[in-house]
Amino acid sequence: MTRAIDRSEAVATGLLLITVLIWGSTPQVTEVAGHYAQPLTLTSLRAAPTGVVMLLALPVLRFHMPRGGVGWLLTAISGLLMVTGFLFGFTEAVLKSGPGNAIVLASTTPFWVAILAWATRGERIPPRTALGLVVGFGGVILVFSSQLGSSQGASEMVTGLALAVGAALAWAIGTLIVKELLTRRPDTDLVGLVAGQYLIGGAALLAISFSVEGTGGARWSVGDLWLAVAFISVVGSAIATVAYIAALQRISATRVTAWTFVSPVVAVIIGLFLGAVPSAAAFAGMAITIAGVGIVNAPPSAAAVARRRLAAVVRLPAALRAPTPQRDSD
Repeated sequence: MTRAIDRSEAVATGLLLITVLIWGSTPQVTEVAGHYAQPLTLTSLRAAPTGVVMLLALPVLRFHMPRGGVGWLLTAISGLLMVTGFLFGFTEAVLKSGPGNAIVLASTTPFWVAILAWATRGERIPPRTALGLVVGFGGVILVFSSQLGSSQGASEMVTGLALAVGAALAWAIGTLIVKELLTRRPDTDLVGLVAGQYLIGGAALLAISFSVEGTGGARWSVGDLWLAVAFISVVGSAIATVAYIAALQRISATRVTAWTFVSPVVAVIIGLFLGAVPSAAAFAGMAITIAGVGIVNAPPSAAAVARRRLAAVVRLPAALRAPTPQRDSD
């Protein structure tokens, strides 16, 4: 049992490393695409092709789409939250309040997950987890401290901050819905689930972008735009999201979302290799962020494991416990 748990933890860690490395590299590619497309159009191009490409790959990958009304309902709701709500809210937050403010407030997702899991499912928040989240979030703030603030008007600034928090909340609720679906239906096909999310969420984003920016929101004939879109939609969206949800199947939602603190750190490191040298405060923030994620995901102590096992035995029905040896009567 312990070996199986350790293996599951290792797999989840590997999947999350893949996720944050991909998400951390996505901003660099998105910046390239941004030269050829307006923000909302680019956001829809990140999401809309993803579901279509995954659907076309169905005969090769041999996955199956969500099944039944409940399966499709939860897929649709989580897709509208994690794809439409998050991407739209975050994009608009960057435009209205600045990238630093948007990234910091969007990074509150782990807190929302922990609070909502406690409020809806009674999952307690261990002190170590709470400490790790605070430390990790503090590190993110330090990384982007030089970018905080805005030259925008007060009204637009407040709107942007609200959208950033809304994006974080949308991702958190969507994550918990997916966790509930995977708990109730462990045989759910993860690739099919993600394909369904992006088909629905991407279609909604496409409708929003065309209604706001029209068909002239991009220079459609530019090859570099489509190369960038191929990366951010197939790798940055499809592969990274499947890895994220596969990790979610193995460990708690709070621990999974804590890893999202690392994505901005990866982006800063990539920027360093491209010549953008961060400040000393940013370097310190990166170290603090990684330490916070480490605290959240550190293995429990031997004493804690023993206490959990003892509690599990105590909760077992009497008929399932190991029989207690008794002496023969005199």
